[in-house]
Amino acid sequence: MKKRLLLTIILLCSSCSILFHNHFERKSANYELQDLWVAATLDYNDNVKYLVNTTQENYVANHTDFYNEYVLNFFRDEFKNQSYSKVNYKDNNGKTLIPFTLDYELSQEYINNLKQITDLDYIVLTKILNANQINNSNDLQYNNLKYKSNVLAGSVVFFKIIDIINNRKVIELRCKSAVYDNPKFNFNTNSYEDDNKIALYTNEEQLIKKCSKRIFRRIK
Repeated sequence: MKKRLLLTIILLCSSCSILFHNHFERKSANYELQDLWVAATLDYNDNVKYLVNTTQENYVANHTDFYNEYVLNFFRDEFKNQSYSKVNYKDNNGKTLIPFTLDYELSQEYINNLKQITDLDYIVLTKILNANQINNSNDLQYNNLKYKSNVLAGSVVFFKIIDIINNRKVIELRCKSAVYDNPKFNFNTNSYEDDNKIALYTNEEQLIKKCSKRIFRRIK
């Protein structure tokens, strides 16, 4: 039902932009995929086990709950019964083996614990921050990800895979998406001017999905 409603809204907006093009303007999205550390691609060897831990619920859960299933489904499709979430990774008695929280910046202690109490080979860590969270953060690691003031929508998808057995990071990427409301330059007045058109642009959920697709293509 939600998908049908979203499709109807998209078609309606598209129709309006065509019929009333003097009042609407489609804003394009920009994507930047950064390889922070890529020492390997996905390991497709037999019996390799992945734990997929999406940590973005600590940040924007109300807007990105869909991302949990999106990432999990990708690994299920790639590895069938060899990928797990914390919820479904249990012992023979149905007891959850990982009852503690796994943050994106996983400490050495937690990696050692995973190696001792599980038979997992890799852990997949992800998180999402939107444009406001990036701009309002005082964390120095986000300084080079700040958005310009005219941003309409944007998000950064962080993605990392750690080799638990060998205690090393094998993949780390991030994808930044942005849609800006860039004013038009008037050559007659030699200045930027607001054309007062209503901006149409890709919503945050679609920006996150398209960033994720870029990451998935990169690691396969």
